[in-house]
Amino acid sequence: MASITLKGSFEPVKAALDGIAAIGRNPEAVLQAAGQIVLRSTRHRIEQQVDPEGVPFEPLNPLYALTKEGPGILRGPDFNSGLYGSLTARATGNVLVWGSNKVYAPVHQFGAVIQPKKGNHLSFEMGGHLFHVDSVFVPARPFLGFTEHDREDVVDALEGFLRRAMRRG
Repeated sequence: MASITLKGSFEPVKAALDGIAAIGRNPEAVLQAAGQIVLRSTRHRIEQQVDPEGVPFEPLNPLYALTKEGPGILRGPDFNSGLYGSLTARATGNVLVWGSNKVYAPVHQFGAVIQPKKGNHLSFEMGGHLFHVDSVFVPARPFLGFTEHDREDVVDALEGFLRRAMRRG
């Protein structure tokens, strides 16, 4: 059996391992960084009008598009309003949550058939015309997702955290 004996201070190695372990015990900072990455990616997809797979959003109803405030789909009159402006990311402990708190966000993510809660018809104006309909179909326009590119960016961020933790040692 061959062996090697090392003598000296292993404090730098121990300090680096302690730094790495601290990230595992409290990953909130890493998750906050990951949250900013996925928020940026989600916003970019909305700006590009594509879902996480790169598939273009279903176009707006042409009559609705005539009077819609703001550019594109899922955006209001500016970048601080509408679904786009409501996007947030929050890291707490070892959990990252990102998305929108708008009540209509799931309708756009998954699609929906909107039916009247009271009465027999939905009534609304669109493109200067008044409509009374039994229901309205809103196609899915998924904006939330975790893509391969997101994964690569998050792994790069984690590697940066690990490099900094090892240098502290």
